[in-house]
Amino acid sequence: MTPTPFGIGFIAASVAAGIGATALLWYLSRQRHRSGAAWFMGNMASVAVFCFSYGASLLVFEPALRLAFAVVSFLGVCFMGPFFLAFGLDYTGRGDLIRTPFFGIVAAVPLLTAGLAATNSIHELVWTGFRVDPAFGLATATYAVQPWGIFALLFSIGTAGVGSLLLIGAILSYVPLYRRETTAVILSTAPPTVGVLLWLFEVGPVPQLHLTAPLMLVHVALDAYAFVGTHMFDTNPATQRMAERSGLDSLSDPVLVVDAEEQIVRTNDRAEELFGDALSAGLPVPLAAALEADLATLRESGELSGGAAGSRTFGVSHTPLTDPSGNGVGSMLVLYDVTEERRREQQLMVFNRVLRHNLRNETTVISGYAELLKGVATDPKHATQAGTIADASDRLLSIAEKAREFEQVQERAVHPDEVSVSELLDDVEERVADVDPEAAINRTVTPPDLRIRVDTKLLSMLLANLVENAIVHSAEPGPTVDVSAFVPPEADGKVAFRIRDRNEQIPEMELDALRAAEETSLDHGQGIGLWIVYWCLRRLDGDIGFEYDDGNIVTVTIPDRSR
Repeated sequence: MTPTPFGIGFIAASVAAGIGATALLWYLSRQRHRSGAAWFMGNMASVAVFCFSYGASLLVFEPALRLAFAVVSFLGVCFMGPFFLAFGLDYTGRGDLIRTPFFGIVAAVPLLTAGLAATNSIHELVWTGFRVDPAFGLATATYAVQPWGIFALLFSIGTAGVGSLLLIGAILSYVPLYRRETTAVILSTAPPTVGVLLWLFEVGPVPQLHLTAPLMLVHVALDAYAFVGTHMFDTNPATQRMAERSGLDSLSDPVLVVDAEEQIVRTNDRAEELFGDALSAGLPVPLAAALEADLATLRESGELSGGAAGSRTFGVSHTPLTDPSGNGVGSMLVLYDVTEERRREQQLMVFNRVLRHNLRNETTVISGYAELLKGVATDPKHATQAGTIADASDRLLSIAEKAREFEQVQERAVHPDEVSVSELLDDVEERVADVDPEAAINRTVTPPDLRIRVDTKLLSMLLANLVENAIVHSAEPGPTVDVSAFVPPEADGKVAFRIRDRNEQIPEMELDALRAAEETSLDHGQGIGLWIVYWCLRRLDGDIGFEYDDGNIVTVTIPDRSR
């Protein structure tokens, strides 16, 4: 039998819809990592299967083969709705529901229908009375759809409707950001729904002709507009939904919600006040265009200054956003105004460097002239006074050097290297050699070949300050300081350093201030020295303990980065 022109056009429309669905399926495969994309690919695959199988079936008049095509096209319709519902859930940030028993029931319906359709000749629960009933030269078929078949088709339509409601919710919540995309997808469900209902209830002059096939052309065209024309997966409601769960509206600091394509898709009121000009064109806006800095730069520097920030400086807190399935959907940037803190830091830095530079230069001059006067003074009283001046100048110079060390600790990035503990202690001895040439340092390293991976400069500075403190505060000439290094028996992956002197106990006030991280008085540089110890410990993630047993026992425990 030869198809009429109408029949040829009908087949062409069906095949064209299948080709369009296949092309869209290929396009979506490159976006399959996006929220909802894989599920919509399932929907498009169902559309393609239906369109190709139904278009081909219209040329098959052999009853058994025609029935096989009918089963495939029937199941294509049954799977469309559940796939669309899964897409709606995942796309709007509710993907966790897909892994619940509820959705297991949804998925069971089309799967059970597939089994029943394959065995329908035994029980006839899906349809009865299948026969080829040609029209327009096409191998159309007539059969009575039974209750389960009706239920399966209406269930598919209903689940697609629920998916549409989810997208409508996205429109209402995030308008106008997702309006065009979601509206197109919602409208795309109408043509196939109408076609299925007309066929199911035998409405129309040729009830055996499945008008759903050509109507799929409209369905695919609208979907293509949503996913290709407007790049639907470039902006995703799941990004904003996850941001809301992270407390977006409760934050008083500027907040920017950025999607996976580094586009700003939402802001709070404070961000709009600050960056209103950059955001005036409406969302979404590329982050780099609005803030003049991309996400990688903001994360690396941790700050935003200049450009859109104007004269202010903001600390940047980055929080990745993931949907319930664990897929990354973007990030949330919280900006903290640190302008005043940075100004104070700059002022203190300048003040510290100028003061330290001038202090070192002037005390060097004072010390030099004091020594000169001491050498030429004929009156012993004058010589003693000159010596007092020189000693005071040396103490001031020591404080300046400690301030320089403190600045180095603050500014230094941690760089771990593996080193022999014995070599490390050699460096410590060299650092304190000029403090008191008569001082004796007894060293013990257990085992002798003990090694540690650590920032050697910070650890050497820390230990040198503790040893120097022990030497300086000794009441005896030529003091002895015991330094031991060992692996603590119950401290896995750490190395301990113990410094023992024979001095009076370190004032508890000094120790309490150090433990509480509060300022302490400066006693000939001791206060700065203890602060250097404190900050070195913080940078090295170390611990410190103080004991007294006929002398101060200071134990420092440092993580070994090689373990």
